[in-house]
Amino acid sequence: MVTLKKGSFSLNLGFIQLGGDLTDEDRQAAWELYAELSTRVAVTGKQGDPDCSNYDGELYIESLNSLYAFFQEARRIMRNFPVGKIDQSNKEHLGVLINRVIRDVLRPFLEKWHVKYRHWWDEHSNPRIEPMLRQSQFPQVNEFLEDWTSVRALMRDLQKELIKVYNLVDVGAEETVHCETGEPL
Repeated sequence: MVTLKKGSFSLNLGFIQLGGDLTDEDRQAAWELYAELSTRVAVTGKQGDPDCSNYDGELYIESLNSLYAFFQEARRIMRNFPVGKIDQSNKEHLGVLINRVIRDVLRPFLEKWHVKYRHWWDEHSNPRIEPMLRQSQFPQVNEFLEDWTSVRALMRDLQKELIKVYNLVDVGAEETVHCETGEPL
């Protein structure tokens, strides 16, 4: 069983392995989680940013909202998985993993930073200055972004594991093509 640790966050990636017991419902739940991961920069960082630390162009308050929306979607995916399909003795099920993600990574990060940053943004920052400059003035910006980078790195590792374990299409691995010629770059 693989346990990943980034900063103060850790995630136990206990998965059921591919085999005869993997159903279409398992893969559908994995795909839904993967779709949420792969389409939210707030959760996994920008493609082409290997260390998940590029926040250029992001408005933190909006990205925090997206991260919270991912939290809600992960819970929905966990709730919607047919409970009759879960073997009580199997603690390496995708639903259990989603719970670990919420419990060990997302909730601690959001509890530490979401309200603190939002309060600073709404009550103490200067709304008359440009938003990107404004957000850089958050007194704990470096610690905040370090923690967020750790969360993104863990979520990106989770995304990679979902591809591998559930045999999903890696939408991020598509070749980049030239707009005019259609040729690979």
